[in-house]
Amino acid sequence: MNALSRFRSWLGSVEFAVTATAVAAALALGLLASTRVAVEEDVFAVVLLAGVSVPNVYTDSWEAVVDTRLAGVAWTLVACVLAVACYLLVSMGVRSVAGEPVGTVVGLVGTWLGGLLASRALTD
Repeated sequence: MNALSRFRSWLGSVEFAVTATAVAAALALGLLASTRVAVEEDVFAVVLLAGVSVPNVYTDSWEAVVDTRLAGVAWTLVACVLAVACYLLVSMGVRSVAGEPVGTVVGLVGTWLGGLLASRALTD
């Protein structure tokens, strides 16, 4: 199979639907966060979590479970909202105790790793 046919196959796959939806959701959530949150780093973390970690979690644990493009889009939208909500809760909680940079880092890393662990627990 040559590169062009592999690319065409990927464009019709669930993985592409998840990735494209995650990027669009990341941009929308980042725009929303830029108008609603006071800390600039939160916008970066929101975009990174929704646009990168959600497709990563999908390919790590959900690829065999979510098998249609429509289900992939729905799964991605729910996962993006959950990831961003979890990040905002964790980062704000840690920030109130430990300060600014620690809240952002713990929120980002904790949400990403927590999402991976939770998805593995749900799909095993």
